[in-house]
Parts: sequence; C-alpha cells; structure tokens
Amino acid sequence: MNFKSRISYPASRIMSLGVALLFSTVFFAQAADWTELKRCRLVESPFNDGDSFMVECAEAYRGGKQNRFRLYFVDTAETDSNSDFKKERLKEQAAYWGSDDLDFALKMGMSAEQTVKKILRSGFTVYARGEYAPTMGRPRYYALIKVNGRWLDEILAEEGLARIYGKGTHLPDRTHANTHWARLRQMERAAKSERRNGWRTASAVPDTPKEPPAFEPHDATTTRTAWIYSTQDGRKVSALPKGTAVAVIAPEEQGKLRVRFKQNGKVYEGLCDKRNLE
Repeated sequence: MNFKSRISYPASRIMSLGVALLFSTVFFAQAADWTELKRCRLVESPFNDGDSFMVECAEAYRGGKQNRFRLYFVDTAETDSNSDFKKERLKEQAAYWGSDDLDFALKMGMSAEQTVKKILRSGFTVYARGEYAPTMGRPRYYALIKVNGRWLDEILAEEGLARIYGKGTHLPDRTHANTHWARLRQMERAAKSERRNGWRTASAVPDTPKEPPAFEPHDATTTRTAWIYSTQDGRKVSALPKGTAVAVIAPEEQGKLRVRFKQNGKVYEGLCDKRNLE
C-alpha cells in the first residue's frame, strides 16, 4: 500500500510527540522472534479450555512467571454456552464437524480441555513471540506448546478435537507456516478417516471441511473514531479519526483486525474493531 498516495493528515490530526513516542516504544514494537519458556505447568483458571490457558513457567515472561497463552493454528470448541457470542461460536464449531448440534460441539470442547490437562500434567515448553491474542481481561499471547517432543496443536488435530483455524506463524525451527498448515490438514484427514472425536459423524460431511473464505489483505477506512489497541497487551493506546485510511493485514480474534497505517512519517500496526472499518 502506498501511504503517501492514500493518507494525508491536516495539522489538527497530528498526534503529540508524547503519544508518538508511546507508539514507537510501547505499542507498536514488532513481535520479537521466539522466546523459549521451559519447565512450565498449567495453572487452574476458570478461563482455561482446550486452546487457551493460564501457564506458569520457571522463567518470567512479560513481567511475570504466570501468563495466559492461546495456541496458534487450532481452535477447540467452547466449554460453556452462557453468552450469545459463545453460542454463535459453538454453532460455527459444530458446523465444521458437519453437525448442527451445539451440545455436540460443547462436549468436544470439554473433551479437548480434559485431554490437554492430561497431556500437559507432567510439564511442557512454551514458545512465544509476544503476539497479543485478543481477549477480555488479563492479556493473552499466542504460543506454540511442545510436550514430549510434539506440538500440542498437532495432537489436538490428530485426535479430532480441534478445527484447523486461526492464526498461524513460522515455527521456532523456521518451518514455514504453510508447511505446518499442510501437516495439520494431513493429520486431520487421518482423524476423519478413523472417526475420532469430532469426526465421529464424518460420513455426513464432505471430504474437506468447510472453511471461512481465505483472508485477503485490503485497504479500508474508519467509519467513526476508532480505538486502536496494542498488539502487545491489548490496551487502548489511541484513536484514529473518522475517515482514516488503513491497510488491513490480518484477522484477529474477538472481532478485531490487525491494521497498518502511517502517522508522523512512520508506519505503525495495531488492532482495530472490525465494525469500525469499511
């Protein structure tokens, strides 16, 4: 995207130097490469499920030894249906397995949670890059988890307990994200052929699960004053005026999009609510 041709800010819209410094030093720092956190254990939390959990590691990360992490590459079903948002999520998750039964998806979510507890009870290693995973409450970060020499996302796909969906990344050994997506798909096909867990009704669905349309980066404009959230910890850090042009570069969870825009001659990234863009 050519920002010089797309964005022109009147003087009244230029932010103060102090805010610009906040952007450059706190908010928009690009995620560093992998941090390896050894000797980790699960911490009991009401927010834990099959793909997101509180973890305590021997070394501190982001200022503390306890952090919330969310798996790259996979999405397990919700473990309760106490909100309209979660019911809608369960509907999508059930449909992935070819079902319209929300209780079925709920059962798969609880099975994934219990399976993860069992697999991780003897300790594991977390790999994180500082990428914020949108959520409510305490900050949460995307991560890969390795246990007994295997990636947890692979185990969940292999067991038919997760849909292959969400945010991807290159692996710590520099394996390309597309290579890992393909490996997960191969594992999923095996799980379906053996009718494991979510795929127990596999005969009712096509050979390839229905997926959301592939995301395409695109230009957009704010339709109102739009809050910008930190990619590091999810805090509100600024607001873009109505009519601001941005480049939408990736989908995120909780109805947010990762956007890139230019301010004071510098290019920044942040998270923005999808409903505030067109």
